[in-house]
Amino acid sequence: MEGLDDGFFEGLSQQEIDQLNSELCDDLLPAADRIKYHVDKEGQKVIDKAALSKWMEEAAMASQIGNDYIPFVKETKGKVFVKQEEYKEKTIYDDEFERLLNDAEGEGDITDGDIDVLADILGCNSLLGSVDVTSCSRPGNETGLAASMPDYDNAVKTSVDMDEVNETSVEETIESLRNDDSSLTVLTLNNIPLDVEQIDNITSALCRNTHVTKIEMSNCGITDAAAEGFCTALKANSTLEALSIETNKMRAKSLKEILTALAMNESLKELRIANQYNAVGAGDEMAMCKLVGNTSLTKLSMNWRNTGSRNTSDRFIMRNTDLARKKRQGIA
Repeated sequence: MEGLDDGFFEGLSQQEIDQLNSELCDDLLPAADRIKYHVDKEGQKVIDKAALSKWMEEAAMASQIGNDYIPFVKETKGKVFVKQEEYKEKTIYDDEFERLLNDAEGEGDITDGDIDVLADILGCNSLLGSVDVTSCSRPGNETGLAASMPDYDNAVKTSVDMDEVNETSVEETIESLRNDDSSLTVLTLNNIPLDVEQIDNITSALCRNTHVTKIEMSNCGITDAAAEGFCTALKANSTLEALSIETNKMRAKSLKEILTALAMNESLKELRIANQYNAVGAGDEMAMCKLVGNTSLTKLSMNWRNTGSRNTSDRFIMRNTDLARKKRQGIA
């Protein structure tokens, strides 16, 4: 420093020199060295967090609780919720119905006549679509439906009374079909259990028949075994206009085969295949609605579960109806 000789600092102690350094400020010094306050303590070691937490816990446990401490007591404020029991209305039956129910549960001897009466009370005759409810409920007897319809929500109302007794002679009808009887234009075999041989005879005779325009074979116990015969008949026949095989046991595969065969048939305008015992899946419905576009159908009765499939089928039906109208009017 200017104005001070070297002997000025010889008589100062170390404390006085440090104080002098703290009072003087030199802008050329680093910022850390220009700070007046300096800590002379030694650096602390690394803190052991686990040991510190343990010490704090022990100290808290050993501490005395003050006089202002209030212990926690669980209390419920407001009105206590009480779940009410769900009310179930008890159904009261008459004495005869109670007896039949008890018999069905194994508490008494049940007879075939009791099953018929119980089915009549429950209205199962109309649900089954069979003339003989007892024969439908017994295993091993393949007449009519083997059980009630599996899908009541999507069931289509049929145009046939399933309780009506049909006394038509099957053998005489088959013979008339073979002979191509001109008086036989409507074939009605509803509610008559048919075996595979009888159905094959009908479809075979239909291939060469030129007078039958309408066939009704609802609730006849028709299975997939008859699908090939119907396909062959539809490909060969050119006079049949309406076919009803509702309320039978045909699966989706057989129904698709029939719709495929209709691509080679221009005479059939109405097809009824609703209320089959086996429900049709969504994938099969999509395939079937597309097959409708290759047919000349103007009326189709089927249990559509999928809205998209139903709409697609309806558009094809409307198209075919418009084409048929233009054909009648001679419009190209």
